[in-house]
Amino acid sequence: MRTISIDYGSQRVGMAISDPLNIIPISLPTLIIDNSNKIAIEKIKNVHEKYSFGKIIIGYPIGLSGNKTNQTKEVDNFIELLKNNFDCPIIKWDERYTSVEAKEILIKKGINVIKNKEKVDQMSAFIMMREYLNSNNYY
Repeated sequence: MRTISIDYGSQRVGMAISDPLNIIPISLPTLIIDNSNKIAIEKIKNVHEKYSFGKIIIGYPIGLSGNKTNQTKEVDNFIELLKNNFDCPIIKWDERYTSVEAKEILIKKGINVIKNKEKVDQMSAFIMMREYLNSNNYY
């Protein structure tokens, strides 16, 4: 069964999904949610209907010192919503440096990261999925 990765933000939600064998990460379009977790959940349900994922990887923002931040608390709240709406394992994934790596990749491709924040979120979710799949020795 597929795995989905989520890069949660209050404005946008980046996503990637694995192939059915959990070998290859595939980028999905970034969701524009404009501070509405209800919209985010509904749109993720639509993704579930299309791809039928059985596991959720969510980027977990920990400060560089290892402490929780305000964003961590927002993600914790969103995780509770996910638990209430999806009957599958939810794995918190350390997302430190994924945005930095995403921006570096996009800049190398000639993409303006300031004007294309959706692409940064999408790439961050892709990187998390890639790391997760690699960590489980799928490659």
